[in-house]
Amino acid sequence: MNYEEALGHCIFRFVSGSNAYGTNRPDSDEDVRGIFIAPLHCCFDLFQSSFIGGGTPGQRLKGALDDLEDGNYAGAAEQIRQSMDPETGDLSISVGTVHKPGVDEEMHELRKFLKLASDCNPNVVEAFGIERLILHQTPIWEKIAAQKRMFLSKKCRWTFSGYATAQAKRIEVHRGYLLAPPSHKPTREEFGLPCETTIAKENQNAILSLPDQWISDSARETVVKEKRYGTSLAEWNSYKKWERERNPARKELERKYGFDSKHAMHLVRLVRMGKELLRDGVLNVYRPDREELKSILHGGWKYEDVVKVTATMDSEMDELYRSSPLPDRPDHKGISNLYMEICEEHYKIKIGGKP
Repeated sequence: MNYEEALGHCIFRFVSGSNAYGTNRPDSDEDVRGIFIAPLHCCFDLFQSSFIGGGTPGQRLKGALDDLEDGNYAGAAEQIRQSMDPETGDLSISVGTVHKPGVDEEMHELRKFLKLASDCNPNVVEAFGIERLILHQTPIWEKIAAQKRMFLSKKCRWTFSGYATAQAKRIEVHRGYLLAPPSHKPTREEFGLPCETTIAKENQNAILSLPDQWISDSARETVVKEKRYGTSLAEWNSYKKWERERNPARKELERKYGFDSKHAMHLVRLVRMGKELLRDGVLNVYRPDREELKSILHGGWKYEDVVKVTATMDSEMDELYRSSPLPDRPDHKGISNLYMEICEEHYKIKIGGKP
């Protein structure tokens, strides 16, 4: 099933991203997200795929080729593995998400959406806070949205802070590239190593875990050098990937302000949305602080201001966690029953054995 076919089974579709948050600029792209219910025959399709990813094929394979050219064989292997991942891979023929080629538009199949929403995934659970820019909705979606309390839980403390921490790490790493970019690709000779490794990578950690009396000092020293070289090479490859893939607009923001102000804006938004959800049980997607967020994007905050948000995030969220009106975990039984009810209604079938 490609995107156009899935669109015929859509139950909810909306504009996401900066337009939904109110932080969009005149040149901002329009991100569209949605949810669809797979046709019944897909559930009984034994040998053929139920869905196909309709996005740009082979993107990770292209990354694997780039890694191979750089000599990053471990990175290439990981790219290929991800390409074959049954959930998200470019080569996957059984995914729960379909993409519209050429634009930032995707839809989750209902089963996948319900699972991600129950985990309080920030990019998914925000659908429950969308009150504007709705492109399409059906009574089935309204039924799900009316039960959003079953999905919202204190798990948001970890998911929102986790996404924010990932943003902070990218900002820190990219800032390092700006201030002190690597000067060259590391060589094995620089680390006192021969041209070819004498100890397989998969054996290195095992060797270091052995008691001192079981292994010679020279072997242990060689492993340490191999690991240092591997770390340095990975950092170089990461830098070259960042240099190769960042778009001109993002490059200009980093040059102008000394750090990635767009990542910083999203970091602050994620932290605040997570805190609001913990404190009030409410998802404020259309941001009341949108003007301040836009000012962060345009250099209104210094890098130190962003670091402070990250530094105080955990203690502030822990305090809100303790007093939060949200339940500790989602209502998995209620969500499962809701899904079965929707299936019975949508497919016109009777499902026995409800929990």
